[in-house]
Amino acid sequence: MIMFIMLASLAMPVLSADKPLSLPERLAAVRTTIAIDHGKMVGSGAATLMDAGLDSQFVLIGEDHGVAEIAHFSAAYFDALASRGFTTLIIENGPAVADALAKTLKSDTGVAGIAAFNTAYPVATAFYKWQAEAQFLARIAKAAGPSFQLVGMDQELMGASKYLLDQMAGQPLSPLAKSKIEAFRKLESDYYSRALQNGDPRELFMMKIKEEELVALQKLLTTPAEMPALTMLNSLLESRSIYLKNMTPGQGYSSNIQRARLMKQLVASHLTLAPAQRMLLKAGAVHVFRGYNSLAAGSREIGNYLAEYAEGRGQKSLHVLVLASKGQQAQFAGIGRASAITEIEKIDTKSSMAGVLPFFAAANGHKEWSLFDVRPLLGSANTLANGNSSVQGMIQGYDFVLVIPDGNATSDL
Repeated sequence: MIMFIMLASLAMPVLSADKPLSLPERLAAVRTTIAIDHGKMVGSGAATLMDAGLDSQFVLIGEDHGVAEIAHFSAAYFDALASRGFTTLIIENGPAVADALAKTLKSDTGVAGIAAFNTAYPVATAFYKWQAEAQFLARIAKAAGPSFQLVGMDQELMGASKYLLDQMAGQPLSPLAKSKIEAFRKLESDYYSRALQNGDPRELFMMKIKEEELVALQKLLTTPAEMPALTMLNSLLESRSIYLKNMTPGQGYSSNIQRARLMKQLVASHLTLAPAQRMLLKAGAVHVFRGYNSLAAGSREIGNYLAEYAEGRGQKSLHVLVLASKGQQAQFAGIGRASAITEIEKIDTKSSMAGVLPFFAAANGHKEWSLFDVRPLLGSANTLANGNSSVQGMIQGYDFVLVIPDGNATSDL
């Protein structure tokens, strides 16, 4: 009888209390909420997110562009951090245009100053022609105060040629170089007029001008006084190269790699001057990944670079993904056109961001914004993902995932 009881006990199933929790169960356990009330973060997850930010050297937000709620959250979170010592903001714009925006913000003209710059230089700023994004930028500058710094880490936008050429024309130049730049300014105006007619960015100066013409100007800029102009010309050349590769079938991967390298180099140059500086960064979701990003042609981008940099200094980086699971967003609709209002692209199992689907499922049915603290899941990422590399990458790539149940498109300035 005793032996029978012993054998029977061995055959009994493992009690549910001893069974490892599934990914949906773990996500339910780490879910809290966040809301924005009068421009401030509130909710059960607000303090945790704030503490995590204050414990880091770099705080990065990865987003889907053109959603007003994402801009409002970013403004509330970064405002609170800016008032606690995070006085440098890294944005997905080129360095020359970022410097121009910084000057505008330091003159205390706020959103109106950004709008004026966009009027003078259309298609020069990425994303900051949108109301909610311009408000975000002005708010962070105000919160950071006199120590505010704006770092552009990207290629210059395809319409930034006018600004670059105008700035080059204002530098000390040889007569031959000055003549060449003036001819380029006239060409830029002509090309912009054509692009305005059909909305096609491929008609802009940056795309249409031949590389050999820019290289010929490059050879004319040789004196120390001409180095600022040469720097801007080099930026124009690299930006052109990145865009042309992106528009050429079969060269998308090469374009992504070149762009990712440029981002790292620009931020590295700033860190050389201020290695311990605490920084905020806001960019598209794939750029903020720690490790290889989720694109089919994955690359290790600025998110991974800053994670490694911080760790090497005994510091931390914080990576926050913010997406709306449905709703509407603003998107570029062509040169001189108002932004298009489109449905937020549905993420499915074939999407580059497919790893977020379990988070969407865990947030489904909740009217509040769902904040998932992913950090406790990191050690079990492989098991929880159950062979799904996208899910494993999401757990390893971000510290927090914020799911907004219904997003609204931001409006143009």
